[in-house]
Amino acid sequence: MAEQESQNSVTTSIAWFKLADLIARKEREKALNVYRLLSHSLQDRAYALQLEGDILWSLEDKGAFERYKQAAYLYQKDKRWVEAIAIYENLLAIEQGNNDILATLIPCYAMANWHEVFQDRIKKLCALLGDHSLTEQQFIKIMHNIMAAIQETTDLAKQQWVYDQLDHLTTELPEHVRRDFIK
Repeated sequence: MAEQESQNSVTTSIAWFKLADLIARKEREKALNVYRLLSHSLQDRAYALQLEGDILWSLEDKGAFERYKQAAYLYQKDKRWVEAIAIYENLLAIEQGNNDILATLIPCYAMANWHEVFQDRIKKLCALLGDHSLTEQQFIKIMHNIMAAIQETTDLAKQQWVYDQLDHLTTELPEHVRRDFIK
């Protein structure tokens, strides 16, 4: 039994090295075929999607973005905040003006108790509104998304902290904008 497990481990290791070699040589189809075989050994679906995104990114395939989004969503769903944040940050670096990613990322900071980053990102949103990079409608939509995401937690203290932060950090916004998203 132990000998068979050792043999399986060696075979799997060789397959991972083969995959790395195929990626280095930019042999897309062969690399993806090997990955698909190897992915069956991965128990973590989010990690498997992240790995597929990494492979596609290495192969300069536009499909990487979608795989990363799927992985980040699964990490977020499983409340694996650090992993979700890491991928969403990567996606935001790829598409810097993607406000949907930013709106999804901000509640993750709150859930991970990364208060300073949460506050910084809210200030950034307010600055984007102030310099007209965001319309009022876009800003309000993002804030509604943040509020909806935070309301999904059963941690009432965390919810209250977020509401208080939003109330405090948005004090300089026009009243009609604040009124549309503050409870």
